[in-house]
Amino acid sequence: MVNNYLLQALVTFSQCGTLSKTAKQLGITQPAVTHAMKKIEEEFGVRLFNRTPNRLTLTKTGLFAAEEAAKVLQTNQDYLTRVRNFDQINQRSRWPSTHRDH
Repeated sequence: MVNNYLLQALVTFSQCGTLSKTAKQLGITQPAVTHAMKKIEEEFGVRLFNRTPNRLTLTKTGLFAAEEAAKVLQTNQDYLTRVRNFDQINQRSRWPSTHRDH
């Protein structure tokens, strides 16, 4: 399973277009972004990037992967929001503190 950090790096790269801009946006070093791009490509097992001297661009598969990654990240965020909202509602509807949950 690909972790959210790598998915976010891919999405951010697709939006920024360069490693340096991606690094700045994520608040990490450019070598860390380069490592993340290599790692996500290894995880997927497909070529996501075109590599030329001093340039990295997304392949068509890479563009598709970035679009799908954005959806996964949004779904994960929605999931967290729903759980937190549920917890808030549940906290308000609990018995008085003299009763214990069993």
